[in-house]
Amino acid sequence: MNTIDFRNLIPLIFTSIFGVFGVYHLLSYFVLRHKILLYYSILIFGLTLHWSLSIFLKGAYSDQILLIAEKATLTTAMISTFGLLMFTKSYLNITKNNHPKLSAVYSAFSIIMICLPGVHILNNLFTKVDWLNTSFVMLAAVTALSTALLSLFSGLRLYHAEKFNKYYLYSYSPYLLGSIFYIGAWFLQKYYEIDSNLIILITSTLVTLQLILFSILVSYKYKSIEDNTIKIQIEANNKLVTEVAKQTKHLQLAKEDLENQNRELEKVNKLKNKLFSLLTHDVRGPLNNVSTIIEMIESQLDESDLKNITIKLKNEVIERISMVNVLLDWSYKQLEGVTLNKKNCDLDTLFKSIKNEFQRMADDKAIEIELDISCHELFIDENMLKVMLRNLVSNAIKFSKKGQKVLLTSECISDNVEIRVKDFGLGMHTNWHDDSKNKNNHSAMVREGTSGEKGTGFGLMITKDFVEMNDGEIICKSEINKGTEFILRFKKSKAGE
Repeated sequence: MNTIDFRNLIPLIFTSIFGVFGVYHLLSYFVLRHKILLYYSILIFGLTLHWSLSIFLKGAYSDQILLIAEKATLTTAMISTFGLLMFTKSYLNITKNNHPKLSAVYSAFSIIMICLPGVHILNNLFTKVDWLNTSFVMLAAVTALSTALLSLFSGLRLYHAEKFNKYYLYSYSPYLLGSIFYIGAWFLQKYYEIDSNLIILITSTLVTLQLILFSILVSYKYKSIEDNTIKIQIEANNKLVTEVAKQTKHLQLAKEDLENQNRELEKVNKLKNKLFSLLTHDVRGPLNNVSTIIEMIESQLDESDLKNITIKLKNEVIERISMVNVLLDWSYKQLEGVTLNKKNCDLDTLFKSIKNEFQRMADDKAIEIELDISCHELFIDENMLKVMLRNLVSNAIKFSKKGQKVLLTSECISDNVEIRVKDFGLGMHTNWHDDSKNKNNHSAMVREGTSGEKGTGFGLMITKDFVEMNDGEIICKSEINKGTEFILRFKKSKAGE
């Protein structure tokens, strides 16, 4: 019996109970990560520390330990009061947005509770002014009581704000009564002899009851939060499903519209192909016939003014035929669905055909077309190659002066076949490729020939596109007034590769 002081039994029992509550809710916070559990843990641990100090105050300890325990009561009281303040604020959902004035009051109280223990400790360590220390203790008591009343006021003020707010008042009653009783008894004890064991027993019982009620309340509050979260997630999922269904319907309608447009485009393309065929047959052919007829008439005329007119008319027709050929080739290239028809092409035959086609145009300017064929075969789309060479040879003649010559050559270099068209005429700027990128504004590429020949500006653009469609590259070398050389470079390949 001598080893146990029964005066400490009541504080020891309740301190243990509070400690168990505190550990349980702190572990719950680490698992669930909800701030309301953290604030509740601070409240309980503050009470645990505060109650444990009474063991030292009533025990047979040295004066120094008793002094430290007495000074520490203010700090432990502020810890538990701060926990109550933040717990109430979190539970009642008091924020700057929904309750700005009330939130400001809570912030002011929290600042006082954080600063008060600090200045109290500094005063005890350094200045040691007794009346200042007493003032701090009185301020702490007033702050604790004011916090209890503020929590009561908040519960009443926000009674209908949320579902579980009304239960806060019911569970808060024991703590409020215990706080008023404890603080009131603390004031009276300064002037009267009061049995402190009875005070501790009553307040401990009330606070324990309050902790049990708060624990139950927190459980229901947390369950309500989880239910609301699930409800929000379900509503969000339902909205998402509705939105997905709506977008799916829109996409289906868009798909149907696109299919209808594709069918219309297919009809337009068929019409365009038919129109191109008609142009090729009904425009190019008759123009060539007109040129032939004019030549026949010219051959029957003697030297006269009429023959000079006929010569000019023939030249005009030849220029128009050249222009139509270029435009028709360009239209062909723009047709959707155009596919390559590659085969082994005999360059000897093709070069001679090109020379014969432009011989009359070259003779008019006394220009000689020279062929040098050292590579005799190329795997390529023959029709496209003809278009390329027509454009390049036509330009070479157009921009050459009378008496000059045009070279058309082929050469096998390593794994490549190079076809060259070279003239010694006006020359050109080698940045024509940059101009051709802007196909809506190709006027910069249109120039007159040495005899005033007109062009469309499409020739080089067509040639470049056809070269690239056949996996080749086009190179331009030119000097102003010294001539131009175009190099078409293709990989060697054979049918079936």
